[in-house]
Amino acid sequence: MFKTKDEMNAQHRANVRGGDGAPEFRYLFSPEEMGGRAELLGVITLAPGDSIGTHPHETNAEAYYIISGEATVTENGEARTLRPGDAEFCAGGSTHSIANHTDAPVQFLALIVPNR
Repeated sequence: MFKTKDEMNAQHRANVRGGDGAPEFRYLFSPEEMGGRAELLGVITLAPGDSIGTHPHETNAEAYYIISGEATVTENGEARTLRPGDAEFCAGGSTHSIANHTDAPVQFLALIVPNR
């Protein structure tokens, strides 16, 4: 299956998981298009000051991969600055959040998969 950028669903979601701002979610493929193999595959853009609040992953797992910009990712209370090419994986009841504390946008790939 191929999809152009214009064919992908994009939306701004306010205060995601109690975070700040309204990050843009560009859904590359829907869960149905992926045959239920993943719950989310998307590119998320955080404007300066935007964040996704702290949330757990108990029934699924999530990976972040930084495409551009610089973000603060906190996992189980430990904060790290991630840059392009860096990644984070959250599963097993762990918690994480991501925030843009810079003056430039941050883009990252997010993948949520169910526990098996």
